[in-house]
Amino acid sequence: MNSTYLFLCGAAWCQFGEESAGSELIRALSSADQKVRALARALLSRAGERSKALLGEAVARQEISQVQAALCAFEGHPTSILPLRRRGSLGVPATA
Repeated sequence: MNSTYLFLCGAAWCQFGEESAGSELIRALSSADQKVRALARALLSRAGERSKALLGEAVARQEISQVQAALCAFEGHPTSILPLRRRGSLGVPATA
């Protein structure tokens, strides 16, 4: 699956709720290409609540697993689990 095509599907899904575009994003979650899977997750995340319903339906139809659906992050969740470090805490002087 071409990343440009997938990006356009993401735009159609996010902006207009185009169901065929959403279906393509769901299909991309099972791609052999790691970058395509990551892009699909990001685009589904961007659509928020609309994508949650789509993912739920895809799991119910057994198009994707619950694990695949859970990998999609949504707004309101932290984007990183790594703690922020203050400047200079890695052994580098704060004035460097």
